[in-house]
Amino acid sequence: MSPVAAQTAVFSPTHVVTRRVSIGAWIANHVVALNIASLAIVGLLVVSYIIQVNASISQGYQIRELEMQLDQLSLMNQNLELETRKSQSLDHVAKSVKMLGFVEAEMPNYISGSEPAFAMAE
Repeated sequence: MSPVAAQTAVFSPTHVVTRRVSIGAWIANHVVALNIASLAIVGLLVVSYIIQVNASISQGYQIRELEMQLDQLSLMNQNLELETRKSQSLDHVAKSVKMLGFVEAEMPNYISGSEPAFAMAE
């Protein structure tokens, strides 16, 4: 047999040797690679957990700040409502009228609507 014929005979489909490896043997041969892959997966999980915790903590701080602002605005609103009530009270209005120099009306004259009213034309 010639060397070319020997090479083609080895690689012919009838002579292909299929090698089956059991899962246990494959794991035994690749222990280091599996350990590295497992470590990488655990590392990614830890990093993602830390990122999620930090995000929730920062949102907690933002919520607390917004609640403090809400409390301050609520207090300001109550103070403004109190000032409004004071300025609209009858005592305050009476004092304001005196300060502006208004006097009480004695006897008002009412115009009756039964008489026709006329205006001068230009």
